[in-house]
Amino acid sequence: QSAGVPCIAWNGGHVEASYDRTTGTLPQEAYEQASIASATQASEAAAQIGFPVMIKASEGGGGKGIRRVEKLEDVPNAYRQVCGEVPGSPIFIMKLSQGSRHLEVQLLADEYGNAVALNGRDCSVQRRHQKIIEEGPPIAALPEVWTQMEQAAVALAKAVGYANAGTVEYLYSEQDAKFYFLELNPRLQVEH
Repeated sequence: QSAGVPCIAWNGGHVEASYDRTTGTLPQEAYEQASIASATQASEAAAQIGFPVMIKASEGGGGKGIRRVEKLEDVPNAYRQVCGEVPGSPIFIMKLSQGSRHLEVQLLADEYGNAVALNGRDCSVQRRHQKIIEEGPPIAALPEVWTQMEQAAVALAKAVGYANAGTVEYLYSEQDAKFYFLELNPRLQVEH
């Protein structure tokens, strides 16, 4: 969000942090402000964001460390389950974007500060939050919105001094033609 990439409502939406290119880190205070440290804190954050929400482990993936929660009384148990699946991972809570598509922008960036969006994929066909089918090129987003998604991916890569092939993942709401940052995969993925 500090790089200007749209983010969905989440418990760390108030956090602004500068990425240190020399050390490759964010300030520890930013992690602490953006992480959920207890079931009580999770309940407070979820109530503030509004239901339904997703409780996610930052280091989760492949369907692990993620729970959909519809009501306040289910938050503590879901929080504990996420913590148990990915021990030691920072935990955060985000608003559930219902009916959204999972769109990805592939990019290349070099050590001189150049970055370019190559193309993308629609990875919306999933089972248990694990991609099953990836379709390209993605056609769900309006062309002008897809251009904004590519521009945001390039801006993010430049903001952190990224140098490699990578993928910026978004949730795309067809209902209101908006997109929200999910993650940057800083590696060459098998799918590439």
